[in-house]
Amino acid sequence: MKDKKLAIIIIIAGMLYAAIFAVVMLITIFQPYTIYNNLDLIAGNSDGSANKTNYRISTQDGITTVSCKKMTGMDTIWKYQANEDMTLQMHYNLNVTSGRAKLVLITPDNAIITLAEQDSTTEQNSSAYQNSTSEPGSSTFHENAAEQDNSAFQDNTGQESGIAAESTAELNLKKGKNRIRIVCEKGTAFSLSFSISA
Repeated sequence: MKDKKLAIIIIIAGMLYAAIFAVVMLITIFQPYTIYNNLDLIAGNSDGSANKTNYRISTQDGITTVSCKKMTGMDTIWKYQANEDMTLQMHYNLNVTSGRAKLVLITPDNAIITLAEQDSTTEQNSSAYQNSTSEPGSSTFHENAAEQDNSAFQDNTGQESGIAAESTAELNLKKGKNRIRIVCEKGTAFSLSFSISA
């Protein structure tokens, strides 16, 4: 009788474990697909949540290069612990060959500033004429620059940048941990190079 009860308890415990494992796996697999317009996930504390194929990131002589054949989700590509509010310059080249990607700056207060957004079907890099600031928890992702506080980002190109053209951004960082992330829709292929200096 005791052996039968023990066997039932083990079977129930095994089924609960399998159910919890299945839920965790589903979240892990499908979460990257929901990130692109989810401000709470973008501003989250994890360094990234992405499905990647042939993802490479390297830094040499102050220039960081990131490339990926296929990516869905996000990855943190730069972190900076600022001792005070400060301004840095970012020179970058984003080239999306398939899908859609954006570069976002996340300040210590979790404000999300879209630095650049590019779609493989368009011929222009939107960073030169469109940027936005959004707060996690808001119900919509604002993409109209006229409606946003753009004080954390200013594009210095003065013109619309072509896909292969280098853009320059002024990053107004806040005291504390600032991060830049690349966020990609399903199956995005891209290359990115950037350098940041005072």
